[in-house]
Amino acid sequence: MSDLSPEERLAEVRRRVFRIDRLSSMPQVVFRLVEAMGDSRTDAAALERIIESDQALASKVLSLANSAFYGFAQQVTTIRRAVVAIGFDELQLLALGTGLADVFDPRSIPERFDGQGLWTHCLAVSWTARALAVQAGHRAPGEIQMAGLLHDLGKLVMATHVADELERIWQLVDQGLPHHDAESRLGVTHTAVGRLLAAKWMLPEVHLTVIHKHHRPTPNGPHYEATCLVALANDLTKELGFGSVWRGGDPDRAALLGAVNLDLEALNIVADRSAQAIPDLLDGWRQAVFDGG
Repeated sequence: MSDLSPEERLAEVRRRVFRIDRLSSMPQVVFRLVEAMGDSRTDAAALERIIESDQALASKVLSLANSAFYGFAQQVTTIRRAVVAIGFDELQLLALGTGLADVFDPRSIPERFDGQGLWTHCLAVSWTARALAVQAGHRAPGEIQMAGLLHDLGKLVMATHVADELERIWQLVDQGLPHHDAESRLGVTHTAVGRLLAAKWMLPEVHLTVIHKHHRPTPNGPHYEATCLVALANDLTKELGFGSVWRGGDPDRAALLGAVNLDLEALNIVADRSAQAIPDLLDGWRQAVFDGG
């Protein structure tokens, strides 16, 4: 594909991605978790039913709850007990991240691309996005958490299913071009690729917008507040050093804060919470996916 124009290259990537059976549709259990996290009425019983509907996922969740990481004195034998032991919000995120990892296996990503680091970045952004949404009084923090997890969907697609295109981008990065500019030159940006798959999976419009616009939120555009919350979480997570970071243009943090009615004091509160909570969350996820899987 080296002689293709940027437009032709993206069209070819689209054709290749949609020919991959594993990407033809979102796994049903993952889709149900996406819906649940966007619904403020979801409770522990609903989460339990969703996880128990998929034997493989339920087994991984129980394995996680019984891992040395959590160190409970008594064995956790039910999903209901796992919800209580691990925490409702955390278990939602761990279950969804574990389900998606079956589609975008971190162990299948070429070593250079740091698959584990890419995944931990997505999880950290997700947790931080929810915390910011709560701080801002957003109507649906779970929806923002979900959007945060999916914001780099395109990177996961490229690293696991079109690694040759990612390798061309890295060659330009090695020559000194910023990652975002390298993507733009080739016409295969992770934001465009991620939106293609999100649309194929018929995800809610808020997720398509956040995936596509999280580096450049559009004022007065649809889902602007949600996009700004994820953009802030992405920026803060990079600052805290969670996961692999592909440097791009620095966002206007003051503008993002103003868009969601937060100030620096509120941002610092979330930063402190993230710094304390996320390392344990990431350790638990690594055990579920690498040790438990």
